[in-house]
Amino acid sequence: MTQVNFYTLPSSEVQSRLLFVCRLTEKAYSLGHRIHIQTESAQQSKLLDDLLWQYASSSFIPHRTLEGSNESRDPVSLGTGLAGAKHADVLINLGKQASLAGDQFSRINEVISADPESLEQGRNRYRDYAGKDYQIETFKL
Repeated sequence: MTQVNFYTLPSSEVQSRLLFVCRLTEKAYSLGHRIHIQTESAQQSKLLDDLLWQYASSSFIPHRTLEGSNESRDPVSLGTGLAGAKHADVLINLGKQASLAGDQFSRINEVISADPESLEQGRNRYRDYAGKDYQIETFKL
């Protein structure tokens, strides 16, 4: 059964959300998971790609940005779609909607900012996942 974790951040800053995604990715990678980060846009993918290379001098997270339907063999991939993410068992969803391919992953992580739009989108995703009988946990950070 798919486990869905919702992380609600205290900040509405874009940078805070992306830094949390980096920490979450590093943690999952250190536990041996293969991760796909689904982004909202190519611009967000680029920002996150740059941040994953720079955010901590003490860590290395091998990753690849997916374009179109390219498949990744790297432990971490990121992109706007899921076409090349067949390798992953963990999804970090930064999209506006619940993942339609939730059964593909053993774990889905949703990162919610403190702004009203993100909170409302998070509530909608929560309802979508609950309707699929996924196991859900929430964390207020």
